[in-house]
Amino acid sequence: MAFSTPCAFTATPRTTHRLLHHNCPPNIRLEEPLYQFTTSSSEFDKDYSKFQGDDDEDANARSQFGTKSYWDAMYEGMGDFDADEYSWYYGFEVVKPYLLDYTANDGAVVSNKKQDKSTISILIPGCGNDPMLIDLYNAGYHRLTAFDYSEGAIERQKSLLEYLPSGSNYVDTVELSVEDARALPKEWEQSFDVIIEKGALDAIYLSGDGNFEQSVKEFSRCLKSGGVCMSFSGVVPEEVRRDGFDGKKWKWLRDGSEDLKAGCFVLRKI
Repeated sequence: MAFSTPCAFTATPRTTHRLLHHNCPPNIRLEEPLYQFTTSSSEFDKDYSKFQGDDDEDANARSQFGTKSYWDAMYEGMGDFDADEYSWYYGFEVVKPYLLDYTANDGAVVSNKKQDKSTISILIPGCGNDPMLIDLYNAGYHRLTAFDYSEGAIERQKSLLEYLPSGSNYVDTVELSVEDARALPKEWEQSFDVIIEKGALDAIYLSGDGNFEQSVKEFSRCLKSGGVCMSFSGVVPEEVRRDGFDGKKWKWLRDGSEDLKAGCFVLRKI
């Protein structure tokens, strides 16, 4: 198993989330997550200045949630949330119906028949300490790649994977990697059927001008033709999202703008 931060501004403890969002179907508005955080950086200097380090790019961030130092500190146990495990925005109970809906028929694959779950290749940007990898694996999705720019996040994922049932063959099918979403590995080009991101693009947007747009370009490069990007987001401005996911290159399957707080946006690469 080859072993970058989640980027989320609404976080829910895993067990509480499952009580709130069990079996949420794709055609209804998503409920409001439990916690909503400001994108203002007014508290950053007071609470997190000692974690800023030498990363010059953090100086360009719109908010503390756009800084690598914030997330590095969190995974070291010095942040706002549980460093071990958190479901960002929504848990798998919310993600699963959309995943099933848009990978059936002509959803995530070019063919017109349903694709075997075990053969669907999924990329999870900004995986952080979200347990979704475990949920996906247990649901039958075994071709999984997750990355984060924080080494601490990857270490957390390694620990979480150890909770998979004894005998799970995840070592050969799950890949974890420390990567920058703006410059993903060349060998990932046209490699994935599905991308699932929960708040990663929000944090990338908050990290500074141009980073959201560059990351979307990288997502497109790594996604197969006809592949689907599922984005759970509550921060990226609508006009920025529309420009990034250009209608000439992406088909909008679901617009989550009317969802409460964090929307589910589903787009297919043309």
